[in-house]
Amino acid sequence: MSPKNSKTREPREEDHLKALGVRVRKWREQKGFTQEQFAPVVGFTRSYITEIETGKRNISFLNLIKLLQTLEVDDREVKQLLHDIYAEKEK
Repeated sequence: MSPKNSKTREPREEDHLKALGVRVRKWREQKGFTQEQFAPVVGFTRSYITEIETGKRNISFLNLIKLLQTLEVDDREVKQLLHDIYAEKEK
């Protein structure tokens, strides 16, 4: 087995969580929410949202659905996120 350089390494779970976090922050900001404003609307704490957005929290599927519905995220945007994550894996 040959060592992989950093350009060809497999994406780690942390990479996927960070990719999700970047999108969640973008979607939240597009709706005009601060984390403090958004937390009670979605039913999460501000620190939980921070952990999601920084890729430190692996949220449950049900919480993801709640978040996407609250932010009214279009299914095309979710598909694009998944496409980007899978494309990163293929690199």
